[in-house]
Amino acid sequence: MTWTLLLSLLVKSSVVAGAGLACARFLAQRPIDRVDILRATVGLLLAIPVIMNVLPALDLALLPPIAPYVPVEGASMAADAASAPVAPSWPPSAQMVGGLWLLGVAAVVGQLLLGLLTLDRWTRQGRPVEQRDWLLPLEELSPEEDRPRLIASERVASPLSWGVAPGFIVVDPASLDERQAARAILAHELAHLRRQDWIFLILSRLALAVFWFNPLVWRLHAVLAERSEETADAVALETVDRTLYARTLVRLASHPTARLMSPRPATAMAASARTLKTRIAHIMTHTASRRRPVTVALSVVALAAVATPLAALGLTHQAWEAPPPPPAPPAAPAPMAAPPAPPAAPVSGPAAPAPPAPPAPPPEPPAYKSGYVYSYFREATPAERMAADQARAEAQQARIEADQARIEADLARRQADQQRIHADETRRLADDARAQADLARQAAEGARRGAEQARLAGEQARIIGERAREQAMRQVANARIHMATGAVQMRRGAQQMREEAVRLRDPAYRAKQIAENRERGGVVTDAELRDLAETLPDKAKDMERRADELEARSRKPS
Repeated sequence: MTWTLLLSLLVKSSVVAGAGLACARFLAQRPIDRVDILRATVGLLLAIPVIMNVLPALDLALLPPIAPYVPVEGASMAADAASAPVAPSWPPSAQMVGGLWLLGVAAVVGQLLLGLLTLDRWTRQGRPVEQRDWLLPLEELSPEEDRPRLIASERVASPLSWGVAPGFIVVDPASLDERQAARAILAHELAHLRRQDWIFLILSRLALAVFWFNPLVWRLHAVLAERSEETADAVALETVDRTLYARTLVRLASHPTARLMSPRPATAMAASARTLKTRIAHIMTHTASRRRPVTVALSVVALAAVATPLAALGLTHQAWEAPPPPPAPPAAPAPMAAPPAPPAAPVSGPAAPAPPAPPAPPPEPPAYKSGYVYSYFREATPAERMAADQARAEAQQARIEADQARIEADLARRQADQQRIHADETRRLADDARAQADLARQAAEGARRGAEQARLAGEQARIIGERAREQAMRQVANARIHMATGAVQMRRGAQQMREEAVRLRDPAYRAKQIAENRERGGVVTDAELRDLAETLPDKAKDMERRADELEARSRKPS
């Protein structure tokens, strides 16, 4: 692995992990939707190396070029070697980068394997749970659903679940003693096993092993673990009371730390005290938001659309362009050849024409005379010197006045700056005062609305009270009427009892009553009728007494 490939993996994993975290944070509201987006992000991170090897590479020449190494031979090439650019020496070699990457992969994978072996050993060394309160929720599962193995182990600090379905649920002794919390704990861990959270945490660990050098991937793994716990809480609350579940989490968090904490491949139910406050707040919030499967699907498709071409891109160095060669020095002029010999004079014939005469030299410039020089450098007269001194004094005075004007301008500019600062400060104070006035006005408006609502509530309560009082008065009046009517009826009954007692003293009437009772199938004796004639006056008095009490109660003011 070269440092270029490592830089390319860093950029690609940062874009995918950052986009996944942003989508889960801003596009989803329910924890289960956020977990689905984060799981898809983990899958895309693991797919980046596969896509890089399957799809055709799209090289982008974004890195600076590297000059080829040219050996210097001889003193004649020293200048060329000094002028040529030297390859940068800071990028490490491919062996060093690959070794460092493999070292990080081995550390993360080794920690993962060690945690898996630890979980397996703790599970094998544990004992099956036999308490009825813990086995009953598992027995209530549907026959088609596989029941996980419930193990008690002293090595864990909090209940946890791991493995492929049906999986294992490992409980610590302190939680095992709290039998009233068994249903809440099992509901949480069964939610983890049903949603296969453990498998996706292992996949997230593998992505962390490949991209261990990227802090965003570490953050993605931590957020996935936190959101998985919140999702298990939401699923468990469908069958468990919120208050009982929250108290169970608080009790689990208050347990003393065990000798060995939970291993990396599994997350305990209350292992993170940092997120416990947020989980309790979500649990006790009764407003459940609606699921958005379309939003989750579109987010996953968008992430895949970004990650697929991004994984195929590769960062390469720009092509090296050799610098142009230095210009060759001008060649030395060739030596002038000897002039040709003059032709020989002809023996006979006309005489050769004479050569033309050379041109006359230009005339020399006339020499300047001393009087001309004196006209420029003669001594000034006293009047001229006085005028020059006066002009110099006026110039000095003008320069002094200009300096004073510049100083005054600087002072004016400073005063203007101070006034501007003061005006800005005044404007800021005015804005603050206006904002405070707006807040006060809003508070007054809120107080007025609250008072109006309180007045309306009081008016409504008064109306309800008046209606209740009227209804109570009607009920009291009806009760008095009923009591007065009952008193009258009781007096009539007492009078009938007395009349019946008088009639029963007559033997003929008694014989008639005995005959009528015999015809109806009843049996009554003459002695019983005589006893009844003796007791009826007393019963009539008692009935009249109760009639008087009812009449007195009906007349008693409320």
